Amino acid sequence: MSQRTPGQLPDRTQILAEIRPITRPRLDVPSLASTLQRTETVSQLLRSLLAEFQSDEREAIRVMRRLGTRLLADEPQGEPSPYTAWQHLVNLARCTEALLDVDARSR
Repeated sequence: MSQRTPGQLPDRTQILAEIRPITRPRLDVPSLASTLQRTETVSQLLRSLLAEFQSDEREAIRVMRRLGTRLLADEPQGEPSPYTAWQHLVNLARCTEALLDVDARSR
């Protein structure tokens, strides 16, 4: 993903380009180091989106804010296995994708 200044959210197309490869089904699990790095990127994107929608009172957005907040707080405990870390990353990416979808559909 391109470099950006803190607080600057990439456009929706860039976010989707970043997370769609994560949410596609795959047969292998990437390395733990790679997954943790991508998890940090997706977590930052999701946090930025949640902050952007903080005052949005549409019901679907409120539900997605609660889900996103819970996923961000529910990181794997201890030393995660590559599979557990990947599963958490996929959940964060799917939530991010769904939040953008809900926003686009309810505008």
